[in-house]
Amino acid sequence: MTDARVAELVERAFDYRGYVTLRRSDGSELVGFVYDRSATHVELFDEAATHRVRVPLVEVADIAFTGEDTARKSQEIWERRKGTLEPRQTSAWGEWRESGPVLLLVALDGELRSVARAFGLSRRGNLARGRFSGTEMVALAVGVGGGSRGVVVEKQPRLVVSCGFSGGLDSALAPGDLVIATAVRDETGDELAAPQSVRQQALRALRGLRCFEGELVCTTSVAATEAEKLALARLGTLAVDMESHPAARAAAEAGVPWLAIRAIVDPLRSSLPPFAREPHASYLGPALRYALSGPRSVGDLLRLARHARIAAVALEAALRRLGPMLAAVEAYP
Repeated sequence: MTDARVAELVERAFDYRGYVTLRRSDGSELVGFVYDRSATHVELFDEAATHRVRVPLVEVADIAFTGEDTARKSQEIWERRKGTLEPRQTSAWGEWRESGPVLLLVALDGELRSVARAFGLSRRGNLARGRFSGTEMVALAVGVGGGSRGVVVEKQPRLVVSCGFSGGLDSALAPGDLVIATAVRDETGDELAAPQSVRQQALRALRGLRCFEGELVCTTSVAATEAEKLALARLGTLAVDMESHPAARAAAEAGVPWLAIRAIVDPLRSSLPPFAREPHASYLGPALRYALSGPRSVGDLLRLARHARIAAVALEAALRRLGPMLAAVEAYP
């Protein structure tokens, strides 16, 4: 097969939101989900979504599109239904505003990048937007602990999704593991239970990935050390972040459903570098200064970068799986 043909297949596989079967030149086959590619290789999650595999392009003999492209199917369903949607009052969410966008709230630019890639959104500054399966998607980086309430009031969404990275509070969680919130709790003890129907739909969409269901605790300062995370841990509480509770509270006050999904970066038994405690427009400078403090610091940074990359890949893969479900809100039972 020519290099041009291989490159074309890889691009198609990258845009495809279903499993593909990659056949190597030695005759072996690999079934998985293509999440990245370059001029020299293609990267896949294996079929079990537990391992990442990098295959050099020179070893690629063929790629077959063997899994269902759920995004395409959702688009076809939407096109058939267009012009025949049920009246708003028959929505599964009662008076839910079906004309509003799906609003995805993140804190950091890296998280926004994962969201934009997952849904093919156009980015400008801290905002990414576009359409997915006929539904408007708006993603906004509101900063650490940011201003969710004002954004929800302004955008009047049909659904609020809080997504991004978090720290693990359960020793069973590893970098890249996903957490779907059953509830979110802040430092005052205010707790909000996640809407059951949305959560169950999400869990079904993510079946096969390393996804766990439990409570998120939200703090106003970074839980950077193992000791700080242990102090927050309790039975059923899986992860800590700084954004999910404000986003859920804003959605609840607006009368719209919400979903919180987090990818673990730093597990329970690990610590973040000191500079991670403060928000920075760019972490490059603080990271370089930290690296100069000694060889151990360099190792810490390399490990954190590896964990962050794993979490970003997992979050993007999860959002691609969730896309059709989030877009097809009128089809919820």
